[in-house]
Amino acid sequence: MLRRSKGRCENPRCRNPEPVGYTDNGDPILEVDHVVEHAKGGRDHGSNTIALCPNCHALKSRGRNRHELAALFREVALRLHQAASAPCC
Repeated sequence: MLRRSKGRCENPRCRNPEPVGYTDNGDPILEVDHVVEHAKGGRDHGSNTIALCPNCHALKSRGRNRHELAALFREVALRLHQAASAPCC
């Protein structure tokens, strides 16, 4: 899933087109989020996970519009997973 993101936040509304920071290994700082929380029955699967920068992850978890973002991220995660799983040729 992190490979699928190509090092970028998968929130289409993210204000940071470039990674906000890097680890000591040079990897972009991204957080894997379960769109439907694992504790609420969300699958541990690419169609239910999304790579988010720390700011977008905080907005999805605690922001005022978190319910709207969760709905958007469900659609985005499914679409990106399907595209990444499609045969290439």
